[in-house]
Amino acid sequence: MNNRFQKLTALLALGEISLNAGLFGNKKPFAKLDEDQLQIIEDALKKNDTTALEESLKSAETKVSEVENAVEQALEISGLKAGDSLVASIVLLGETCKQYGESKDRHSLPENSGKEEETDGLIDGYINPNHAHNKILKQIFNGK
Repeated sequence: MNNRFQKLTALLALGEISLNAGLFGNKKPFAKLDEDQLQIIEDALKKNDTTALEESLKSAETKVSEVENAVEQALEISGLKAGDSLVASIVLLGETCKQYGESKDRHSLPENSGKEEETDGLIDGYINPNHAHNKILKQIFNGK
């Protein structure tokens, strides 16, 4: 048995690979496969069905394409220039988000100190007791 081609023998599902010499020894040795050996190889290839692997690869390629499109759109919306690679673009988006998050003048939310603010004499912060219609109600209820 020839031990030189163990991996190839296993890949082709053969017992061994026998090398034949040229007719007068002037050619390099070569291998021949008979019909039974070819059938063994064909059966082994059928046994190793790659349909699930191909579907998995196609699904992964689709997901990568969707991520690339989403990053591209996010860059466009943010007005940023794409990086050299998808990873560089994602890092750029992350850094930009961090800058926006740390910036104090980007948000329109009012700060809340937890203290009541002065209401300039307003009742409940919006009713002005000095308006004429409120004075009339005061006179009616107080009898003046």
